[in-house]
Amino acid sequence: MKPMIALAVLSLTSSVLAVPFQGNNDPKFFNLVSKSPINTSYDALPMAGKLKDTTLGWSETYWPSNLGGIAYRWNSKNPQPFKYQLLTKAQVLSASEEQLSELSPAELYDIAMGDYKYSLTKKVLAAFKPTDLWWEGICHGWSQAASNYSEPEEVVVTNKDGVKVPFGSSDVKGLLSMHDAYNSKGTFARVGDRCDVKGKVAGEESEEDGPISPPSLQDANKEKCADVNAGAFHVVISNMIGMNSQGFVADVDRFNDVWNQPVTEYASEEIGAEVVTAQEAKRGVKSKLRIKTKMTYGEELEFYTPELEAEGSIAFVSKQPVTNTIYQAFKSKDYVYVIELDVNRKIIGGSWLSETRPDMLWAKLKDAKFLNGKFPLAGLNTIYKPSSH
Repeated sequence: MKPMIALAVLSLTSSVLAVPFQGNNDPKFFNLVSKSPINTSYDALPMAGKLKDTTLGWSETYWPSNLGGIAYRWNSKNPQPFKYQLLTKAQVLSASEEQLSELSPAELYDIAMGDYKYSLTKKVLAAFKPTDLWWEGICHGWSQAASNYSEPEEVVVTNKDGVKVPFGSSDVKGLLSMHDAYNSKGTFARVGDRCDVKGKVAGEESEEDGPISPPSLQDANKEKCADVNAGAFHVVISNMIGMNSQGFVADVDRFNDVWNQPVTEYASEEIGAEVVTAQEAKRGVKSKLRIKTKMTYGEELEFYTPELEAEGSIAFVSKQPVTNTIYQAFKSKDYVYVIELDVNRKIIGGSWLSETRPDMLWAKLKDAKFLNGKFPLAGLNTIYKPSSH
C-alpha cells in the first residue's frame, strides 16, 4: 500500500525565521538539467503550471524488492516470487504469446535478447530478497523514468529464433525504471538531503507500518533533516514545471522512508506576509511572503488482487498505457511556507510552516541509448516505443 496523504498542517514549532539558501539547498543546482537558467525573480515566476506532455508522469508500481522487483511475474495468477522455474529454450519455443505474457519484465527482456540463460533475471533476483522492507523498491527509477520518457506502448518483439515476445506497457515501464534506478552516470541535479530520522508526519502513517509517531522535535530539527529549503522548493517547481514544462522528482516523505514521485503540476497562491526581523534585514531580506502550494504528482499503481477490486480500486498495473485514462493515478499535497525576497524581489531563502514537506527534489537528464549503469538495457532501444496518447 502507499502512504496515506494528509493536508498540510501548521507547524508546531514557534519560530518562522526564514533560512537563506546554503549548502545543498541552492536551487541553481538545477541549472545542470533545466532547459533555461534558473530564475529566482519572484515576479517572473508563474504561480501555476502543468506539464504540457501528458504522457509524462505516468503511474506505475515501484516494483517492490520483497517480490523480486522486475523479476516478479505480476501478470500471472500464480506469481511465486523468487520460487518459479525459468523456462527452458524448448519451452519458450513452444509457448504461446499469451503464456509468455505471464512472465516477468526481466524474463521477457532476456527472451527478447535470445538469452535463455536469463542473465538479467538472475541479476535482478540476486539484488533483492523476500525480507526487504515492504516500501523498498525502485521508486527512484520509476519516478525518474516517468519524468523523462513518454509512457511506453505495448509492443511485440521478435527474437533471433522467431519467438514473438509480447511486452505490455508496464513490462516496458519496469525495464525503464530498472535502468534509471541503477544508472548513476549522466547529468544529475538535487536540492535537499535525505533525512534518516525514523517517524511520520501525523496523518501520513501507512497501514503496513501501523501507527508510527512523529520523531522528537530535537530529531526533526537535526541539520540533515532540514529538508528542501522552502524558498528553493518554490524556485525549482516554478522554473521546472511552470517555465520549462520539465518534470522532476520529489521525495514526499519528510523523514526516513523514501517515496519518490514524478511531479506534474502545481498551483500557488499568496496567503499573507511575515514581519522581517532585524537579523534577517541585516542579511538582505526586504520582505517575506506566506505561500500555499498544491503539488500534484504521479502515484503508484497496485498489482491486481480480487480484494483490491472488491474495494473499488481501479488503479492496477496494466498491459495497456494508463496516461489520459481513468487508470492513471495522481495525488496532491498542500504545502505552506514563507519565502524571503531581497530588495530586487529575488527569492533568497525561506522556511516551512506546514509539517508535511518534501525531503529532496532531484532530476537527471535521460540516457537516450540505455547503455550506462549497473543494469545497462540496450535492448530498450528496440523495445521502447513512446506512447502517442
